[in-house]
Amino acid sequence: MAKAKFTDEDYLACRKEGLNQKQMALRFGISEARVSVVKRRCETALEAASPQFVQVEVLARQHDALERLEKLARQATDLVELFRQSLEGDADARRKLERLAGRRGELLKAYIALLGENRKMLELDNTIKKTKFDIERVMQFQAKVMEVLQRAAPDLARQVVEELMALDATQNALDYGLKASE
Repeated sequence: MAKAKFTDEDYLACRKEGLNQKQMALRFGISEARVSVVKRRCETALEAASPQFVQVEVLARQHDALERLEKLARQATDLVELFRQSLEGDADARRKLERLAGRRGELLKAYIALLGENRKMLELDNTIKKTKFDIERVMQFQAKVMEVLQRAAPDLARQVVEELMALDATQNALDYGLKASE
């Protein structure tokens, strides 16, 4: 008995029609497990075909920025605690602050500057989170476009991915060239 054929194109066409796996299996006279295998293969191909553009670099930069921000926040918190101890009469804390900021009149300026830095850190944290949110939205949009394109026209989807990857490679080469000349 000849084995029934069920290809990626068949799966994508059935998906386009809105059929579920059971309906596909009945239509082609195959098992649901076979439909599942083809489905996984299509999804894997789609994931491989979906370029991650700037995801890795942006997330690495974001992680580095967040680490620095956390370090600054810890230092600021330590300084605020030192100011609090000094205001409560801790002579050792006052001496440490005077070494850092100078005599009595300068402590107030240092405290005000510290509050300003805390505000700037909060603004930076907000900017980082907003940028991350925007990048995630763009990535979701790209993934959805590639998913629909893969279902509608797999060859066109491959062509788009190849051109985007070539463009990304060209931009990376240019970036590296600029970095080397600095």
